[in-house]
Amino acid sequence: MKNRKPKLFSYVVDHDLGSAPNPEGEYCTLVHCKFEGTSGRRNIVELASKGDWVIGTGGLGKDSAGHGRIIYLMRVSRKLSFKKYLSAPRFEGRRDCKDFGEGNKFALVSKRYFYFGKNAVAFSALPKHLAVKLAKKGPSFRSDYPPEKLRELVRWFQKNYELGVHGDPCGVKRGTIKVRRRPCGG
Repeated sequence: MKNRKPKLFSYVVDHDLGSAPNPEGEYCTLVHCKFEGTSGRRNIVELASKGDWVIGTGGLGKDSAGHGRIIYLMRVSRKLSFKKYLSAPRFEGRRDCKDFGEGNKFALVSKRYFYFGKNAVAFSALPKHLAVKLAKKGPSFRSDYPPEKLRELVRWFQKNYELGVHGDPCGVKRGTIKVRRRPCGG
């Protein structure tokens, strides 16, 4: 598995309320979303590995950024069992560090992320060739973005944005999440 190329998992963030994804503190986490739940179908949280990337794009709901916009992009730094996530002191107090009995098995944790929320980046801001096959419409996810383009996409974000939070979640009141930016090497 050492030579495995990172994948990009793309999905629609139907409602961005600051909990899935959760860009609180120094981490962006994906918990309580994109897991198999009762459907039995494996999804992003089960399939993604350390080093993979997850991109959440806007949906049509009132608590989302709208189609054709990027809400966040994160690199999976760690994949923890849900039980380990719940018991880790560094995640205590986060709004997603709760057991709702939904069948979560894993938590994806990122220290390298770009979270835009209400300030979502329009696909039209990207070089055209990077926007092709980036979005997933409707339920489920896609993971067929070419690895060469993924490296270029990440470089584009690093060149144009600092790591961290660039806006509040789409469906919450202003100022709920402190805007934090870190140098790209962080």
